[in-house]
Amino acid sequence: MDYKRLGKTGLKVSEYCIGGDNFGGQTSAEESLRIMEVAFDAGVNFIDTANSYCDGLSEENVGRFVKTRRSEAIVATKGKSQIGPGPNDVGVNKKYVMKAIDDSLKRLGTDYVDLYQIHSPDLTTPIEETVEAYNDIVRSGKARYIGVSNFSGAQLVEALWAQDKNGFTKFKSVQPRYNLLYREAERELFPACLDQGVGAIVYSPQAGGFLLGKHRDFKVETSAGGRFSDDFKGVNFYKNTYWNEPAFNAMEQFLSIAEKYNVSPMALALKWVRSNPAVSSCIVGARTLEQIQQNLIAWEENVPMEAINSATTIGDNLWDTVPWKPQIHFNVTAHPQIRTQG
Repeated sequence: MDYKRLGKTGLKVSEYCIGGDNFGGQTSAEESLRIMEVAFDAGVNFIDTANSYCDGLSEENVGRFVKTRRSEAIVATKGKSQIGPGPNDVGVNKKYVMKAIDDSLKRLGTDYVDLYQIHSPDLTTPIEETVEAYNDIVRSGKARYIGVSNFSGAQLVEALWAQDKNGFTKFKSVQPRYNLLYREAERELFPACLDQGVGAIVYSPQAGGFLLGKHRDFKVETSAGGRFSDDFKGVNFYKNTYWNEPAFNAMEQFLSIAEKYNVSPMALALKWVRSNPAVSSCIVGARTLEQIQQNLIAWEENVPMEAINSATTIGDNLWDTVPWKPQIHFNVTAHPQIRTQG
């Protein structure tokens, strides 16, 4: 297992980060603990969860595991989601933030987290109020580092500017969705990360399993289990992006490249994401023990650069056709993995 610094911090995180969004949902508590144990025995030291995952059960399950391995575990969690019926029980206003971190620490069974993140932007709260609250969390010792999730490049820079202006602790990480079929982070976010020394902890590197060829016909309904089935809480998040003909065509091309270079689709999808210099760590979710074992094998698989470059071309061609793409076009020149305004 390889380790990278989280942005410009001295914290070294495993390139592989365990995603805990199913721990207590589609994945039982017992299976969740076994998954984390197998991952840590393979050298993983990084776990990501959130107060909203499985209505708090994910944090509880992560807490049960890390209490025996706290010294080696880097625990990241997030807050913003609804935690009560009141008008201030959602968002990142100061009242919410201070309660949410305490509730998360209680569920995790620890007195601090290594990384505390804003789950997504809150347009109803001034960024100055939010960064002050997160600064207070670090100063109180309840978090070692702070970060954001699902922020655009502009939103990240605005937050960093507010922190710098007020002398507050700065965000050290950002968590975007990023994979071969969803590359929005390359527009502004990744260039901002590299410029500001912010580490990207990317999620959905396999597009929820879509790139593995689990679904080959978008006209056919999915069976139970997995991120594209109706029993998964976030099913629309995945289907709205990938369940369309252009994405299915791109997936078939991706599978052909994996076959051509004699690598597994899983290894190619993961290596493609990891090859981006902005990426510090890659969140990989596993619903079963078998999946974590397969992921760890694929993680160590050798993938030739020719395969990565061929896969990049698929993403380039898809960029201008998928339904979710914002109606903003830039003339772009290509770093092998980063597209920037030209």
